[in-house]
Amino acid sequence: MTVVLNQWKFIGSWIGLLLLWVTVPEVLGADASGAWRPTYDMAMRWFNFGILVVLFFKYARKPLVDFLRGKARQIGENIQEVEAEKDAIKTRLKDLLKERKENRKRLQEIKARIVSHGKLKKEKIIEDAKIESQLLLESAKRRMAHEINAARHKLRDEIIDQAIDLAMKKLPQRMTDQDTQQTLQSYLDNIQTLPKS
Repeated sequence: MTVVLNQWKFIGSWIGLLLLWVTVPEVLGADASGAWRPTYDMAMRWFNFGILVVLFFKYARKPLVDFLRGKARQIGENIQEVEAEKDAIKTRLKDLLKERKENRKRLQEIKARIVSHGKLKKEKIIEDAKIESQLLLESAKRRMAHEINAARHKLRDEIIDQAIDLAMKKLPQRMTDQDTQQTLQSYLDNIQTLPKS
């Protein structure tokens, strides 16, 4: 610290000597005219400035240094607060990213469950449709068989009716008394063989 102070003293003394060297020749070589006044004013300004610098270093340096140290401390505290906030934000961001990752994973699981449930539902619907179509086919086959049977019976009845009508038209002309007697006897024999209730 003393080495730095000594260097400043040395530099200050050389600047002072330089200023005197620049301003003194004009003051010493001046004649009685008023041309010396601007040089004198310049020298006095530098002298006053030097006095101000000395007074500043003597009286204002400590409050200024204290003020600057206080500001530096305040700025340091602000930086620590900002760093703490930054760390909190980083932690929150990590938590949010982790939560987002977990949400994505959960969403994928839900999606997989929905797709699996949908596949099962689809398979059940297809199976139900197969069973229903099978039932409809069987029902249609039964209806068709019933209609075919009904048509057969109707056709048989119509054929029988036509045969009877045809027989009724042709038989009386061809049937003799003996044929009538045999038919009647056959009928009576069939009635006697029937079980009695």
